[in-house]
Amino acid sequence: MWKIISNVIEIFIYSAVYLVVAIVSLKILGASISSDFEKRISIEGNTGLSIICGSLLIGIAIIISSVFK
Repeated sequence: MWKIISNVIEIFIYSAVYLVVAIVSLKILGASISSDFEKRISIEGNTGLSIICGSLLIGIAIIISSVFK
């Protein structure tokens, strides 16, 4: 029973770490690419910029998953 609870808590901690790293990296990427980063993705529907952001998140997920194994 306690093993399951500890595994669930561990998953939540890893998820929180991933979310923090992903948000910080997206903010850094957005600041380095253009000043109106969120506007270009949400309003203008810039597909290329969305693909770059998605690949960044997938890459960070792969790196974090290999670190925690």
